Amino acid sequence: MLDLSQTLHGISVIEIANYIPGPLCGALLAGLGARVIKIERPGGDPMRTLPPVDQTGEHPLFALLNGAKHCQTLDLRQPDALAVLHDLVRVADILIDGLRPGALDRLGLSDEVLLQLNPSLLIVSIRGAPIGHTHRAAALHDLNAQALSGMLTVGEQPPRVLGVHAADMVSGLMAASAVLAGLLARQHSGRGGRIETSMLAAARWLNTPALALAYAGLAALDTLNGSLACYRLYQTADGRWLAVAALETHFWERMCAAIDRPDLIPLQYNRPAQRMLIETLAATFRQRSLAAWMDTFANLDACISPVLTPAEAGQEGGLSVTLAVETLPRD
Repeated sequence: MLDLSQTLHGISVIEIANYIPGPLCGALLAGLGARVIKIERPGGDPMRTLPPVDQTGEHPLFALLNGAKHCQTLDLRQPDALAVLHDLVRVADILIDGLRPGALDRLGLSDEVLLQLNPSLLIVSIRGAPIGHTHRAAALHDLNAQALSGMLTVGEQPPRVLGVHAADMVSGLMAASAVLAGLLARQHSGRGGRIETSMLAAARWLNTPALALAYAGLAALDTLNGSLACYRLYQTADGRWLAVAALETHFWERMCAAIDRPDLIPLQYNRPAQRMLIETLAATFRQRSLAAWMDTFANLDACISPVLTPAEAGQEGGLSVTLAVETLPRD
């Protein structure tokens, strides 16, 4: 297995960011071997003590995102603290800016100042919304970005909170990807500069399949939003849920045969029949427990999975914020 853990050895990162997106970007870079210095304001990153906290008094996600970093408290409104940051910037490769637009400028840390201190510095910022967007200057959290991206109205109505920090996490990943591209570009130009992404851009990127159909006027024909019986969640007798993603005809045929309903096979993509199919499958899956159904489908290979709780999903392996990739050595 190819070891990527020291890919960014010798790269120095300054992180001025709170909560999830910027710290996740820093954590991903640290996982690749970069040295990350997290600058916290007096009182610390609010994520530290955001409820619920663990036995150490910190939020578990804070520890996961920041455990590999060197944390340093600086009140950047004070001249001596600002001088310390200037010294760090002079020898850094990357500065992660997770603050609101203009916040660093008000602290005397405009791009012009930062690049005068270090012309090769890469400044990566994660905003709420892109340049020129109506909500550019507004306070935004993950839920706001998801709402503005159209994610919350894909599929069945009414809109619902997905319970996943999708915009937070993906914007951090996008920023880390941009940093890697920026480092490659800097090898040729020798110059730094600003790279920017946003939570809303990340949410829209995640929602690309639905947006592509919407732009083409085909949104009502989306096959991946729960409107088709073969791609949907179904409740079982014990109140658990089953994820059925039998999109391909051979998967659908296998599932219908396994539940003794071969008569449903020809109707898989028949639009007028979808309500009947959904009601039929819903009634069928409510007859047995999740465990019983998983026994039925154990060797079926038909894209059918249990809907796990976070506690159950966590049993599959430890938590990590390194890039979720596996690499094999070249022959």
